[in-house]
Amino acid sequence: MALQTVMWVFGAGLVLLALGGEGVIRGGVMIKRALGVSPVIVGLFVLSIGTSSPGLATAIQAAHANLPDLAAGTLIGTTLINLLLVLGFGALIRPMQSPPKVVLRDGGALVLASVALVALSFFGTISRREGAILLGAFVAYAVIAVISDWRRSAEHSVPCAEAERRAAGESPSFGGGLFVLVVGVICLLLGAHFLTGGAIGLAGLHGLPLGTVALTAVALAASLPVLATTAIAAARGHTQIAIGHLISASVFNLFGALGIAALVHPLQIPKSFAAGDVFVILAASVLLIPLLSTHWRLSRLKGATLVLAYLGYIAFIAWRQGLLPHGLA
Repeated sequence: MALQTVMWVFGAGLVLLALGGEGVIRGGVMIKRALGVSPVIVGLFVLSIGTSSPGLATAIQAAHANLPDLAAGTLIGTTLINLLLVLGFGALIRPMQSPPKVVLRDGGALVLASVALVALSFFGTISRREGAILLGAFVAYAVIAVISDWRRSAEHSVPCAEAERRAAGESPSFGGGLFVLVVGVICLLLGAHFLTGGAIGLAGLHGLPLGTVALTAVALAASLPVLATTAIAAARGHTQIAIGHLISASVFNLFGALGIAALVHPLQIPKSFAAGDVFVILAASVLLIPLLSTHWRLSRLKGATLVLAYLGYIAFIAWRQGLLPHGLA
């Protein structure tokens, strides 16, 4: 496959995933407004899962095609982008307030999900049974989040206020919302198909392992909806929403999306991931707790630290693939 063709396929997948993620969010919010569902539920299940849906769709497509490197790499890569690059970039735009509930409840769930990933990586494979347990863990987290935020107003709940903002101007039509949702899902499926093909083509052309392409190019493409949502929220001063949204989306990646992908097809965790990348996720999750709890604020300096940490991780991947002199490690 020629480079130009690969880039067209990859680009088509990227556009379709972005459109699909937005369609899932808008359709879900329209249905919520038509049915009068609690904004807390919309914020957690529509916004957090909706912005993570490109990564989920790609992981499911890869799992179905028995490409575990692509499936696991996409979810690991998008999680690290959420926690380091996107969160740090948002703090550079505007310092972010980090409420104790977000740090302790959602941050604690993130650490547990990271520990679970590290533990499962020792066995080398995530079976369907373990996938069901991961998915059940996300459901338990979601129930706790809904109960603890149930009485909070939309503008103070995380991340339902952002969902309410995106609902502004949308007609509360169940039929219209369902149509937009279905179109969004179709775009996600097509986009995941094209992105998977493009990733395979990129790996083949450049002689790179598919897992490396998944951790970098595919993960970045799948993270664009999260990046856009965070940038908008930070620019508008909704910093509490941005932090809660990113952590919730990361918990979904490690518990929900990874569990669903394993249910589709048992996932083998590549040895390179088990020896390095899963520990990077654990370190990032643990690091966030003191960063967010110090003055309950993520300053620009802390944001710059997170961005530099992500750039360091990319340098580590490049060194691991022999793209950098080993003396620079």
